[in-house]
Amino acid sequence: MVSATLFRALGSLLMVALALGFSVSSRAQDYPRARPIHLVVPFPAGGATDVLGRLVGQELGRVLDQVVIVENKAGAAGSIGTDHVAKSAPDGYTVCFCTTGPQVIQPHLMKQGFDPRKDLMPVIHVHNVPNVLVARTTLAANTVPELVQLARSKPGQISYGTTGQGGPQHLAGEYFQKLAGIRLSHVPYKGENPAFTDLMAGHVDLAFGSIAVAEPLIRAGRIKPVAVTGKRRSPSLADVPTVAEQGYPDYEAYTFVGLNVPAGTPVPVIDKLNRATNEVLADHRVREKMLALAVERVGGTSKAYAAFLAAEYEKMGRLIEDGRIVLKE
Repeated sequence: MVSATLFRALGSLLMVALALGFSVSSRAQDYPRARPIHLVVPFPAGGATDVLGRLVGQELGRVLDQVVIVENKAGAAGSIGTDHVAKSAPDGYTVCFCTTGPQVIQPHLMKQGFDPRKDLMPVIHVHNVPNVLVARTTLAANTVPELVQLARSKPGQISYGTTGQGGPQHLAGEYFQKLAGIRLSHVPYKGENPAFTDLMAGHVDLAFGSIAVAEPLIRAGRIKPVAVTGKRRSPSLADVPTVAEQGYPDYEAYTFVGLNVPAGTPVPVIDKLNRATNEVLADHRVREKMLALAVERVGGTSKAYAAFLAAEYEKMGRLIEDGRIVLKE
């Protein structure tokens, strides 16, 4: 027989559980009335990621009827700002404008102060940034098949520049080599400008870079496009076919951005953020601004974003292992 004391103890525990559940539900229902939301952009002010973060933050504030403060916490290729969010209170008031590196690349290359798979929860896949593979104007290849043929005739002699060792563009190059069965020579730079400067001067043969930066140089005839790395052609370079169109249908490489929150954030809060961001992405003004910046809106459910992150994490891990990529001191 269960004693009266045990009954009272069980009753007290039940009351506490109900109170906690009501408290979490109440807070989620009131969200985001309590205070402004802080959207952390883990890169410096003025860059492309910051510009897009401020665009999304401003419109998100409008939809949620709450102030959204954009904070730049740059450093360690995005890891510092992402770490800050991962260690923040799980209440939906600190949100990460999270990028590719800290979520799916850097965990395979370095120790971070957080585990993106355990310490962050996906809210929504905001956008993808396809790159473009460009060549020096004197290179004897204008298409992907011609480039592959040339690279096979000169194993390891065709060079390509990127924004750095272990970055998304470096991995785009590794993926291309893997599918094409060729060997290129990677030349890492500290940013796109020096990579494109050397490409125009003929010091490297190829480069993977952002469409926004490459397009004016292509239009001016300073460099020539070979292929776009996304699944679809870019409206900014509508006459440039994708790698997939040119014989490698499985090829798709992006730099991506999504919204993430600290692990433990209530699901109703995540759902509210997801619905609000989808509304932002559906706005024609946002669509036009993103189009002008050569980025592809995505949107969708948090579940779809989680599946995307898991697939990218595994894909990047395999590329890093197969390419024996390490971060150089």
